[in-house]
Amino acid sequence: MDFEHPILSKEYRLMTPTLMAVVQNACFKVMMRKTGIVFTGEPRIGKTRCCEALMDEIPKRFRHVYAFMMPASNKDKDVHRASIIHQLIDLEEIKLPPRTPFIQRQAILVERLKLRAASANANQIVMLIDELQRLSSADFQQLADIYNKLRGYRITLTVISFAMPSIEGKIIEFLQSDDRHIIGRFLSEVKPLYGVTNKMSLATILSLYDTDQPFPDISSDSFTKDVLPIAYANGFRLEDLSDDIWREMSKLAVGKYVGNLPMEHVTQTVAYLFLILSHQDNARLTVPADLIHEAIAESNFKEFCRSITTGDK
Repeated sequence: MDFEHPILSKEYRLMTPTLMAVVQNACFKVMMRKTGIVFTGEPRIGKTRCCEALMDEIPKRFRHVYAFMMPASNKDKDVHRASIIHQLIDLEEIKLPPRTPFIQRQAILVERLKLRAASANANQIVMLIDELQRLSSADFQQLADIYNKLRGYRITLTVISFAMPSIEGKIIEFLQSDDRHIIGRFLSEVKPLYGVTNKMSLATILSLYDTDQPFPDISSDSFTKDVLPIAYANGFRLEDLSDDIWREMSKLAVGKYVGNLPMEHVTQTVAYLFLILSHQDNARLTVPADLIHEAIAESNFKEFCRSITTGDK
């Protein structure tokens, strides 16, 4: 197996039921010109993958919508300070003199967004925000300002976000203040996302490796057929390992990952299995239990669960 294979480089996307549901839901919100929706979930369940998928899918489905993605950050860790304007200016690579007044910075940013929309012949902009919980309260105020200014130019801003469940604390904060309009704009619809929740879901996900499907920039041959052609021709399917993988990963899962296996560790386990089995491809290929143990161990799932549990205490 080539060490640059997409399975090892992670340069592929599984169209899992969760990802497809997110794409369908988010695209409906875009079509209806809604202002905001937030998808929440624990670390490593696949939120960023969903955000990246939307960045690919929205331009395909809506030719006259300008979409862009912003990984949120807040270096100050201060709820009274804002940086989203500066983050967006950096994202757009706008060069400004150091002493440019804030109002002018905001105006320049809005003008750039207007130009982006015009270049797409669009009157709607979709802002995809990953790690929304990193924004400060003041960031949300600035985001509302951007929304209002664009609306004045007859441009609708739709914000689709992905966040940790801790975003609920921000909603409570806005409910207790005079800033409920922020909730109405960006936080009124919060939908939970989960990882792999049962054996049937895992079997469905593993079956995607067995099925011919269009991966971005990759041959449509299934991964199993590509990596294990002899075994595949003789009936080997990754899906058949779902019971064993579910059982062994579930033994290690703790806290919020019980019945909620993180997709990142599932795909790492699969990658390791493919790597080892690619050197053993034969008509009677079997996967011993100790190899599944080894693959899960290599995914670092046990240590991840331990660190997450420790952090929750």
